Amino acid sequence: MKRLLPVFAALLLAVMLPSGALALEGDEVVSIVVGSVSGENGDKIDVSVSLENCTGVDSIQFDLNYDSSALSFVSLTPGDLFLAEYVVYNADEPGRIRIACADALGLKGDGTLLTIRFTALSNNGSALAVTNGIITRVDADYQQTNAYVSYENGGVSIGGGIVPEALVTPWIPETPVPTATPEPTPEPEAATPELSVPAVVEETVAPEDSAANEPVGPVSYIVVAVLFVILIVLITVSIIKRRRLSGTDLQENNHSRKDS
Repeated sequence: MKRLLPVFAALLLAVMLPSGALALEGDEVVSIVVGSVSGENGDKIDVSVSLENCTGVDSIQFDLNYDSSALSFVSLTPGDLFLAEYVVYNADEPGRIRIACADALGLKGDGTLLTIRFTALSNNGSALAVTNGIITRVDADYQQTNAYVSYENGGVSIGGGIVPEALVTPWIPETPVPTATPEPTPEPEAATPELSVPAVVEETVAPEDSAANEPVGPVSYIVVAVLFVILIVLITVSIIKRRRLSGTDLQENNHSRKDS
């Protein structure tokens, strides 16, 4: 019971921190790399997901998106980075697997994060795209900061064909670039106005699902609430067990005194 408390606390902090907001300048970018494999229609196909530049990472969460008409989720097996009991996922929604992992001490190096098994349902294959990635690190003093994240998507091809385009567009947090203090712009000299035809400027509309322009959705608040409730329940159960043990010891002492 006590071992579960650190992982839920770390996951709770990871959800509450805004992606990239607390990343330190000079940090290496942590890469989530999804493998690409080939198989045949009807096969069970294993796809590995690995982490690179992940030393010090103490928590990670992301969504893995796939075409549910081409692949059916079978199972998820933790790799060699996080302990199995500290890896949680939800694959109830066809086409998306929500994954979260934690390690209070931080990872020591790169490796395989997990392996996902699918069943091929058609001859089309499917891209495997990562979205909504949030990763945190801890330093030697266990101070937690958000890490910069990059994605390398993968996929499943069938019968030697190509991997289709992803059905979703991953959002990658941009690394802020320090800028120098701007110099004041000199005022232009007065000139004779000239008539001109204004150019037509096409506005680029950001995708509706871009996480950079959207506030934190209700799903994040739900995840935070669920993790917080689980954490409270675990603490309450631990306290009750301690009280029961204390009561048992007191009864044994009373019996010993009576026997004396």
